[in-house]
Amino acid sequence: MKKASIYILFLAVCIFAGCNNNTYSNALKEEEKLIENFIKRQGIQVVNEEPTEWGDNVYWKIPGYDNYYFHLVARGDTTKPALKVKDNVLIQYIQYTLNAYADTIRYWNADDYQGATPQIQFTPANMMPPENACTGWLIALEHMQYTGAECKIICPSKLGFTNQNSNVIPYGFDMKIKIKRF
Repeated sequence: MKKASIYILFLAVCIFAGCNNNTYSNALKEEEKLIENFIKRQGIQVVNEEPTEWGDNVYWKIPGYDNYYFHLVARGDTTKPALKVKDNVLIQYIQYTLNAYADTIRYWNADDYQGATPQIQFTPANMMPPENACTGWLIALEHMQYTGAECKIICPSKLGFTNQNSNVIPYGFDMKIKIKRF
């Protein structure tokens, strides 16, 4: 009788757990809907090839990355050398959820990289993200080659700061870079 009770309890737990919609797969589907809704609300025009001229609200869906969108706001100072592996990159950014703009802001100041506010700085060696950067930023850096370059990205959780063990939250980032050479 005791064995049968344990078996029934185990079976009930398995059935109940199977009915739970809070799976990682479902969270990814919800994330995709959130990104699609954000794109619609913002009137973003999505293109599948990198534009030669960037319109105000044109975002490139970079091939090979699900739900990742990139918009180049400014190319930066093309008279200076382009970004190379092992250069130090200083990033200022605004991070926001796709539900409401700028509910989380980090490391953006009016001093144009000169103030006391901390900056995120790293060396993108081998294009592996350090602890204080995410894969989505490295993808953006491939297309932000010059000091003063600015972009906006829509970054799904798989390329951001979250993973399977945490919440599935897509973010938007407005970024500026400065290349530092020593």
